Amino acid sequence: MRFVGSRLSIGFLSVAATVFAVVPSALASPPGADAGTVQLGPPTVLSETMTGKVVVSEQVGSLTFTGTITGTGMLNVLARLSPAGKETFSAQWSAPVTVDGISGTLDLAVHGRDNGTFSGTFVARGSGGLAGLVGQGRFSGQDATGAGTYTFHYNL
Repeated sequence: MRFVGSRLSIGFLSVAATVFAVVPSALASPPGADAGTVQLGPPTVLSETMTGKVVVSEQVGSLTFTGTITGTGMLNVLARLSPAGKETFSAQWSAPVTVDGISGTLDLAVHGRDNGTFSGTFVARGSGGLAGLVGQGRFSGQDATGAGTYTFHYNL
């Protein structure tokens, strides 16, 4: 299983490196900023592997944005659950969306933690009608309902 975890980690790192390489120079000019809500659908566990005392889990679930970003897509998650019940995760999300009324595709690299409440950060890159969009944001919410909020700073 070590190979599968390594391959998944390399995939997430590749996406994050690609997105992070574009963001710093693009955010040099004043970005747009706004906020909205997020709604997580219940996750489906695809696999779980014990690595020592840690559980590594691959999951998928829906993620819906409303507000500045409007759209729904599938969140592909690689999570690490400690023996104390603390979860950290990295994820990818890509979906057709609108950002301030402009349609295109938005790709997110997501990193966070979940301990009864979820929170984290994301880096965004647009394509199609959103080509040239780069941005970053923060999110937080409650596990019980899957509901939360986000802020988003971007340049288009």
